[in-house]
Amino acid sequence: MGRTPGFKTRPSRYSIGLAPTSRATCRACKRGVDKGELRIVTHAFVRPGRSHDFVCHAKCATYALVNKMVGVHGSVEKVPIEADSEACREARAELARVVGCVKQS
Repeated sequence: MGRTPGFKTRPSRYSIGLAPTSRATCRACKRGVDKGELRIVTHAFVRPGRSHDFVCHAKCATYALVNKMVGVHGSVEKVPIEADSEACREARAELARVVGCVKQS
């Protein structure tokens, strides 16, 4: 009923990068993501041929979001970075530390 035969959902993919424009809004704090600001992008699969990107400030990332990133990519270190910049690598390292600290508590 309304489903495409053989339709299989795919897990969302994630990436860390710098915002190319200031048009996006953070899903967590509802504030704008300024151009050049560090962000996490959720590349969500909607249906075959259709996807949507959800944006979140790197500083607004929740444990649940980071945990989902680890579930898809295996570890925070394997999450792709959109721009090969020091800020992106530092954000990835910080997210890994946060996940490590929360798991130990």
